[in-house]
Amino acid sequence: MWAATAAASASSPAVPPPPRRDYASLFARGKNGGCPPLFLAPMEGLGDARLRRSLSLSVGGFDEACREFTRVPGTLSQGAKAEKLLRGIALNGYDAEELSRPANASLMGSNPDLLEHCARVLARETRAPRVDLNCGCPANVVTGKGAGSSLLRDPNDVYACVSAIRRGCEGTGCVPTLKLRSGYDDDSLLRENLLAAQEGGAAFVTLHPRTRRQGYSGRANWKDIAIAVETLDVPVIGNGDVTSPERARALLFETGCAGIMVGRGAVQDPLVFRRIKAELRAGDWSEGGGGAASSSSSFGLTPAEEASEVVRFLRAFAAEVFADDLLISPRKRRRKLKGGAAAEEQFKLGKLKQIVKYLFAGNASLSPHLSRVLSCDSIDNGITAREMLDVVCDLVATSWDTPTDVLVDAFSMRTSYEGGRLLV
Repeated sequence: MWAATAAASASSPAVPPPPRRDYASLFARGKNGGCPPLFLAPMEGLGDARLRRSLSLSVGGFDEACREFTRVPGTLSQGAKAEKLLRGIALNGYDAEELSRPANASLMGSNPDLLEHCARVLARETRAPRVDLNCGCPANVVTGKGAGSSLLRDPNDVYACVSAIRRGCEGTGCVPTLKLRSGYDDDSLLRENLLAAQEGGAAFVTLHPRTRRQGYSGRANWKDIAIAVETLDVPVIGNGDVTSPERARALLFETGCAGIMVGRGAVQDPLVFRRIKAELRAGDWSEGGGGAASSSSSFGLTPAEEASEVVRFLRAFAAEVFADDLLISPRKRRRKLKGGAAAEEQFKLGKLKQIVKYLFAGNASLSPHLSRVLSCDSIDNGITAREMLDVVCDLVATSWDTPTDVLVDAFSMRTSYEGGRLLV
């Protein structure tokens, strides 16, 4: 049993160094009546460095932006120079000062030895405050190799991999953490997986309360977050369907979680973190609402000022996308050169549309324009990415309204309000 193994193999430095980031103080802030720590989620296919930087440099409001995961292979090819190869894998794309302060690192894999090695490289050669094990990715290409959410089928695997991250971090001040789903096909092993992570050494966990089978559809089951809070001694960050300050308040009240992670809600409303902070300063969130001031009055911006802030985010994001050195990943640079200018323009348009899809869907004043914007094509319509950016910014400047709660299926174009009315 993993629990017995945990007791037998646990080890730690005699005098552990202080953590590189004082997460205890962040979590204590919420316990003392302030706003709990707010995290920007590592959204697969959406939450890349461009989005993190543009949100941070324009509207901000979050305490930490979580990086996307680095894939650690399950095996190494025969004859491979393991040390050099794993170091390259661990450090590939990691920028410790991406947001002017050290960023967390995230690993995904199923081989404890290789995970430990990569965690050690990150902990010793960068100033990463934590190394997060991803047990949440539902993609078939990932789970088919035994990684991501497939680890949730056996708590022993969760324990082994978290323990490996812990061993890699030992003696550095970098802490191991875990992000997981409620389960693979169902949540029957939720408690066992949570306890395996804690016994393996996770300093805190983030729970996205959907199963791998659910993907990103349907409502997140916040009751699973409450179960995690009840089960664990370490802090639990709640993630899933936080699209407004009211939803953030409800999550805290219903689950008692120590922190909040926001994903696509931050793209639907780039100001959502600032709204949440204002809402949770307005009254005692532990009472489940009823603070002295509403989120709209405590936030302090007029609709025109909000629109200006959102436009600032859009232009910051476009500046990241239009920058030549960020246009495409090194692995795809050959494809970029082959495609030429037309492929570059299509890439820029695609990234802008990806943001507009979420931004417009939850906004009653902007949603009527969504289909027209998404149908823009540089070849068929003769519009450039910069021209489309101007159109989108003009629409936001003239039509912005406080967003409504809306569900967006990240892997399709389906969008529906809570009442179920199909929008797109």
